[in-house]
Amino acid sequence: MTSESPIAIVGTGLVCCLGAGVTRVFRRMCAGECGIRPLDRFPVDDYPQQSGGQLPGDIEEALRTEFPDDDLAAAMVKTAGREALRQAGREFPAALDPAMALVLGTNFGPMESLEWCWRERIECGAMDRDTFDRFDRFPAAMAEWLGCGGPRAQISLSCASGASALAIAGDMIRAGRAERVLAIGYDALTEYCWCGLTNLRTITTDRMRPFDANRSGTLFSEGAGAMLLERRTASSPPPLGILAGVATNNNAFHMTAPAKDADGSRRVMADAIADAGMTPEAIDHVSAHATSTRANDVTEAAALRNLFGRRLDSITVAAHKSQLGHLMGAAGIAEAIITLEVIRCGIIPPTIHHETPDPECPLDCVPGKARHRQVRCAVTNSAGIGGNNGSVVLCAAP
Repeated sequence: MTSESPIAIVGTGLVCCLGAGVTRVFRRMCAGECGIRPLDRFPVDDYPQQSGGQLPGDIEEALRTEFPDDDLAAAMVKTAGREALRQAGREFPAALDPAMALVLGTNFGPMESLEWCWRERIECGAMDRDTFDRFDRFPAAMAEWLGCGGPRAQISLSCASGASALAIAGDMIRAGRAERVLAIGYDALTEYCWCGLTNLRTITTDRMRPFDANRSGTLFSEGAGAMLLERRTASSPPPLGILAGVATNNNAFHMTAPAKDADGSRRVMADAIADAGMTPEAIDHVSAHATSTRANDVTEAAALRNLFGRRLDSITVAAHKSQLGHLMGAAGIAEAIITLEVIRCGIIPPTIHHETPDPECPLDCVPGKARHRQVRCAVTNSAGIGGNNGSVVLCAAP
């Protein structure tokens, strides 16, 4: 993306384990709070980890009350998308806007709907085709409810889905396929999901400790993050920030293991920076993928060193999963939203539970407490199973 055709971020929305609303979540993060809590939506006695980033009880109750006919994923998508649209000053509910596209990114999709289908078979001995309607029509139903009358897409690139949705949204605008795009990453925790994630054997029985010598794995969460993007013109009102560059790639190395020195992550961040018409010297701050696993954190630290060289010592590297958990399909967008708030507010939420620095991860990850710092340009890094990588460059509004 060049400075001649900047893509403006005009609205954001977020619902996650620390609450609903971008301002509320960011405030709680800056206060050093953590959203991990005991899971109580499904039986967890047989699992080694019985806590995760489940929505607060009052938030879930409010969503299920407002959207009684939807599964939780749909309720979160609608809530985050509506917040982004309203922040952009768009009336809601509104008629379909043929110039507005929708891009959804997710790991599991509306899995609660599929679980209903299987329970129907167990309880009734058969499955009604109409029961699958909520799942099959999910993108169309979300587009209709949110007023997105333009192109729509749903992608699943594992935990790089959120960042990749932003990349696709940016490409849609540049290609002239839409004047504005609502990009939403989402995932909900269900029994099926938790079982599958446990079988990956990456979940810690401790806390998440990104870049800490005693880290032992990740913790998964649920939520939805939304960004409304549009092409900026001379007559446009001041945006929240600028989506300056985007990139996606694939390691083509191993189904689950990162490539040596996380070279795919280095390349995707370098490509996003180049797409923004910048060099690494322009970047003040990084939002790292930081899954708190042994393999990821060491290789990601190496990727950052290989990209930024000695300048890395002066760059802050946030690890927002220490507070939000791993939001799966929502992670890339949620972390981009928090990074945008860092740029706008001049304060970086802390990396919590970071107590013993790992000499193999020599990064300034803002341990312990929030830090005031003016950031003009930041890059986010996302990665996922299958070798998927996504990165975006965010800059302050002119």
